[in-house]
Amino acid sequence: MAPWLTEIGRHKTTIFVVVGGQLLLNYWLAVVRPRQSACSPGEVCSVDSPAMRVNRLIFWVSVGVYTGAVVVTYAALWWDRMQS
Repeated sequence: MAPWLTEIGRHKTTIFVVVGGQLLLNYWLAVVRPRQSACSPGEVCSVDSPAMRVNRLIFWVSVGVYTGAVVVTYAALWWDRMQS
């Protein structure tokens, strides 16, 4: 029904590593860099601006989804090995 899903399953470790790297880059862009910039309060690049708050919220939701996917994927593989 979804043949592309099998291809993704074969390369799941590589995909998780690449996505983890992208999340690390996004952490720097959304959390670290704004704190180091010299933006005045009220500017879009300010740490307390609504846009930056939304960026951080989306980032942390993404980290939660990623963590859940890694845990469920590898827990299912472990469970499958234990059952056979």
